[in-house]
Amino acid sequence: MQIMKSSGSREKLLKEIFDLTISFQTKYPEIYVNLIETPLFLTYDHKNITEKEFFDYREFLKVQLEILETTKANTRLIVL
Repeated sequence: MQIMKSSGSREKLLKEIFDLTISFQTKYPEIYVNLIETPLFLTYDHKNITEKEFFDYREFLKVQLEILETTKANTRLIVL
């Protein structure tokens, strides 16, 4: 894991998390509701959240979105 030393890198990571979250909100609103319950507050000022947790959360969102999109594509093929 790469350690983030600059605030620009942190901002990039937070933007990626934000963008992924928006993807859930627009494409899968029924799943987005569950993301709201995730106990991760998106701020580095919160002392209990580590950079690793932000990285892990981003990866979690990426994987979940990929699974949903793959499932949706496969379902579409079956229906057609």
